[in-house]
Amino acid sequence: MSPAGRPSARQPAARPVRGRAPASLLVRLVALVALLAPLAACAVIDPLKREICLAVVPALEPSGAAVEVVTVDAVAEPRDGVRVRYRVWDADHAASRLGEIACGFGDPEGTGDRRHLVSVTTRHGLLPFGRLVMLNRFWLQDQTLRRDALAGLAFAPSAEEKGLVALDRDAARLVQTLIDASAPAALYALTGLACALIYGLIGRINLAFGDIATFGAFGAIFGAVAVAASGGVAVGPVVLAALLVAMAVSGSWGAVLARTVFRPLAFRPAQPLLIATVGLSVALQEFVARSQGVRDLFLDPLPLSPLKLVDGPLTVIVPPLRLAVVALAALMVAVVLLGLPRIRFGRDWRAVADDPGMAALLGIEPGRVLASTFVLACTLAGVAGAVSTLAWGATSFHMGTVVGLKAVAAAVVGGMGSLPGAALGGLLLGLLETVWTAAFGGEWRDVAVFSALAATLVLRPQGLLGTPSALEERGRL
Repeated sequence: MSPAGRPSARQPAARPVRGRAPASLLVRLVALVALLAPLAACAVIDPLKREICLAVVPALEPSGAAVEVVTVDAVAEPRDGVRVRYRVWDADHAASRLGEIACGFGDPEGTGDRRHLVSVTTRHGLLPFGRLVMLNRFWLQDQTLRRDALAGLAFAPSAEEKGLVALDRDAARLVQTLIDASAPAALYALTGLACALIYGLIGRINLAFGDIATFGAFGAIFGAVAVAASGGVAVGPVVLAALLVAMAVSGSWGAVLARTVFRPLAFRPAQPLLIATVGLSVALQEFVARSQGVRDLFLDPLPLSPLKLVDGPLTVIVPPLRLAVVALAALMVAVVLLGLPRIRFGRDWRAVADDPGMAALLGIEPGRVLASTFVLACTLAGVAGAVSTLAWGATSFHMGTVVGLKAVAAAVVGGMGSLPGAALGGLLLGLLETVWTAAFGGEWRDVAVFSALAATLVLRPQGLLGTPSALEERGRL
């Protein structure tokens, strides 16, 4: 392993394996999305469906009756249903009786959200349509009535909502912090890795990767909206389309920019390319602003049931979609870090990074390797943009500036030119952002991040996984 965090080109590979990293990555992404989406959706009762069905109970019982909820269960019939069993006492608590309702949910308006109450079944049969309409319009939509109805219910221990684990307050707070940090950490790890791929190859910083991530974010919105508009309401196809469109858009732009901007300037003095990336960042940002408008775009929430992970003094509820996209980002980072040294392209990348002149003499074309590397790096940046859109639901034409700077910060903190270091730097920056925001708010968050970058440059200029010799070799800006 070379000081910069990559195997040396002079060290022969023990088991050469030829393959295509993008194709293998795509197969794994498709398989993971297909597995995670349905599992996340059926893990526990959707809290909103649970709340709606519980609020129905007081509406069907006499006013002022004391109601204790005994159990709340998910049922297959009615479809996507919730069953509530409860006990009702008369006014003087002298006698009680058992009651039971089953609430069915669906999407009568075709919006893709299947959390609308469409049926209520009691012990006497299906609730008449007229009463259901009145219940939806004048009871459930009145937030005051709904809140008061829920506040008047008592819950037996068997009816309390359960998480996957029970933890004390400090442990639950740590779990919540790690979950909150996962999305920004995935975003910065991908963009930092993209930055390190180029810097490790030619010793140049690309300040336009943040704007490539913006292209990926817009591509994710267009892909998700296109599938949803065509009648696809399942979450898996929507997420898969968002990722594939983001990768296609950012990879295509990467191929064009590599041929027109980077390849002619890459192996020349550093200043022209650095100036070109600054101008390219401005040009790409203005292109998005003129073509898509300056207003933020938002992706409608996808109908996935939240997962209650932890209960106890502090509950932790996790959006399954965020877990899925973070897992996909982690998979992509792992595929690049572990797969790159084992394929022909990875060995070519090492050879050009170590000595482009000698690589050319041995039949490896540095310009071709640079173009392929740039496409791969832009694809990673595009996936980072898709992670941002799917995790937070919003994107804007100017988001690339800060994302690009933090990509460079992640690469510097981890060690410029070190691929594992860039991924590690992204993880640490995401964790720092989350901890700072939780403790002090988000107003000075970016100041804290770039202060950490400045401290790293002063205390350890080579980064966490870099070495002084690697810094001297690749220290050309």
